[in-house]
Amino acid sequence: MRKIIKLFYGLFVAVMWILVLCLSLELFTRVVLKTANYLYRPLFEMQNAKAYKMVKLSEELEEKYLVEKDYKPKDQIVFSSPKSSDLTSINGDYLCKKNYELTLKGVAEIYFDIDGNIIESYGDPLIERYIYNIVNDLPVSYNDSSWDTVLEVIRNPSLAPYSAQLRYIGTYNHYYQVEITQQSDGLVLIARELRDSYPLSLIATYTSKSEDSAWLVPFFAYKPNVDRYNNLGFRDEDIILPKPEGVLRILCVGGSTTEEGPSNDVTYPNIMERKLRKYFNTDKIEVINAGVIGQRSFGEVRRVNDFISLQPDLVVYYNAINDICLVDMPQWLKLPNSYRDTILYSDLLTRIFNRKLLPSDDYIADYFHRTIFRNLGAMNCGFSKQNIRMAICSFAYPKIEWYEFVARLYFDFNMRNAWLSLEDVMITFDTYIKVIQIYNRELKKFCERENILYIPVAEELNGGTDYFTDVCHMTQLGLYVKADIISSYVAKWIEESYR
Repeated sequence: MRKIIKLFYGLFVAVMWILVLCLSLELFTRVVLKTANYLYRPLFEMQNAKAYKMVKLSEELEEKYLVEKDYKPKDQIVFSSPKSSDLTSINGDYLCKKNYELTLKGVAEIYFDIDGNIIESYGDPLIERYIYNIVNDLPVSYNDSSWDTVLEVIRNPSLAPYSAQLRYIGTYNHYYQVEITQQSDGLVLIARELRDSYPLSLIATYTSKSEDSAWLVPFFAYKPNVDRYNNLGFRDEDIILPKPEGVLRILCVGGSTTEEGPSNDVTYPNIMERKLRKYFNTDKIEVINAGVIGQRSFGEVRRVNDFISLQPDLVVYYNAINDICLVDMPQWLKLPNSYRDTILYSDLLTRIFNRKLLPSDDYIADYFHRTIFRNLGAMNCGFSKQNIRMAICSFAYPKIEWYEFVARLYFDFNMRNAWLSLEDVMITFDTYIKVIQIYNRELKKFCERENILYIPVAEELNGGTDYFTDVCHMTQLGLYVKADIISSYVAKWIEESYR
């Protein structure tokens, strides 16, 4: 009996100590997080100072990257038509896959069985994902009762045919002509975006309309010749059209991570232009910065004709975070999740099991292929029809050591305060990295499949707080290193295509 009592007493003491330890760790975690949140602002200001060279870098880093390399110049190269090779095997008769052709036109095509279940879907992922969510009763960010009739027809095929003009509001206003018709085994829905009054029709009703603003359409296009933007509304020198004879023109497309730089001459596209001109001993290479702050693949695919009109020979794409953090993650956090309530009950559990707040790796990979990569494939389709080559860069992120706790906490709160402003959920920097790694892994597969040049920026850029001001934007050092990596792969493409 005494042994049993001692056993239960021992178990009781052990449980109490475990409870005390857990409560202590929870308290410690909360104190650390509150302290980190309090210190975030001064750390953010210090990091931003690095972008403007107010913080002196080590002499080793300064000499290695900020002083432009003195390349031994090549023989001067003459640019005309590229030679025939596997890298340039495209022509005006390029045939796009159905998904990309429809996406390029802003059309979604969705097939349903007689019970209203989706069999297959193609085209514009913006409206395709919205219809998919409302049909499957998943959370949506836009609710409009006018779409209820669409659901009613899908669930009652006898009500077809159906035709209506409907609006969808995300960041922009989108208007669709929706047609539902019967087939022998169900229904087909075709949603065609109406683009007659583009781009001004995209402006949402809640958008601030300041005449002093540089925006033509916020986070989509700038006004020409306003602020630091050129004759065509891009952050670069004025663009000459038609393109001068013998010029190789490279267009850099993306969001703020393409546009960024303390002045126009130290954005990564401008740095790359100088590097390539010096390397090839020519002034016949132009690199244009077509980055737009806040732009996402959903907007970029709608500007394909604008990009084509600049007559580039190569388009270099660098973006990801605007899609992933501003659109995808908030949507994933609304999905049914059996772990969420338990995890969010504790700050300690939230940090330990943070990845469980998002869907599985397979779900995320499939989601990327159905959304971002569909948009990128459509862009490549449009470019390929005009004999324009496309290159896509993997998306870089800060790489820090396990013991850099302050840096990790800084990036945690940068995620919360700048990218995912959700009061009840904190997605950590580690979780963000895992998602970006899935994106980069799947992007490489996508590029190989679609014969798109893949540039491994993330794989080759290894730096932490000296390279990054936050989870994606870069210091001057980071911009020089990124330009160095991209330039090396572009130079190889030039040599293989024009020599």
